[in-house]
Amino acid sequence: MTAKVTNVESFLLHVPFVERVRREMERAGVHTWSELEITRVETDAGIVGWGETIQNYTWGRVQAQERVIGRTPASLMWDDSLGAGLQMALLDATGKLAGVPAY
Repeated sequence: MTAKVTNVESFLLHVPFVERVRREMERAGVHTWSELEITRVETDAGIVGWGETIQNYTWGRVQAQERVIGRTPASLMWDDSLGAGLQMALLDATGKLAGVPAY
């Protein structure tokens, strides 16, 4: 089944750490790991793909999201310029369209 991306949206999810873990994460310089960006890709076939990445880890998110609209998820999922969260969502959508797991 050939489906095209119709919508991409991202939102932030704040994962609170217990004090001890938070302190160690900040000491290691990875305090932003508690802020995740969740990406949702919708297709015209009604399939939804999900991806995630660390906040501030993916660059050019808005431009990348605009580039995938109207294209097939399978044709885009290996494009490293899209960033991890969007790539994961495209891979998830492609797997669902093919009826196979994306792990």
